[in-house]
Amino acid sequence: MFVGRRMTRNLITVTPDTSILKVKNLLNQYNIDQVPVVEGKNLVGVVTDRDIRENSASPASTLSIHELNYLLSEMKVGEIMTKKLYTVSPGTTIEDAVSLINEKRVNALPVVVGRELVGIITTCDMLNVLLEVMGVGTPSVRVELTLSSSMGEIRKIAGIVNDMGLRIISIVSTISREKENTRTTVIRVNANDSAELCHRFEEAGYSVTTDYKVEK
Repeated sequence: MFVGRRMTRNLITVTPDTSILKVKNLLNQYNIDQVPVVEGKNLVGVVTDRDIRENSASPASTLSIHELNYLLSEMKVGEIMTKKLYTVSPGTTIEDAVSLINEKRVNALPVVVGRELVGIITTCDMLNVLLEVMGVGTPSVRVELTLSSSMGEIRKIAGIVNDMGLRIISIVSTISREKENTRTTVIRVNANDSAELCHRFEEAGYSVTTDYKVEK
């Protein structure tokens, strides 16, 4: 899956000469925490609610709300915007975008082609992708299996599901960091109850988990 398929294209943007007061109002109006800054179609920066807070008067200030708003109306985006940006392209994979967001501790990434801003992808977008990949929201049951890393294990559990006349909604498998040659597989199946499914998996020799248990 690629960023270009999940990014927001209908963007709210400002220019470097936009007043900070206007940006503050935009953030409140659209319930967002940052706005890309453009010159023409080119991305030149980002201004966030944190930028505004850090450049506003202290809460201990004796300024009235009218005086503070006046100062914010005189201050321009270009004076406080973040110019060091982390960006991705529409062809960046979702996995790489998630890694970059996690590494840089940012909430969103502008999407550019060259310097032209074409979209933005946020942590919320990433979470929606995770929910879709995991099949959340589709009538189903979830079962967690512990498998060996041997070839053919996924085919075997798929066969068990198929023999029951059921369909796999999603399947996610990861190599265990603690146990060598072991993987944890989360499978979601279009069933109303997991009891029979768990029984079939256990009969086939798999360790099945449906509830979290504290390890002692």
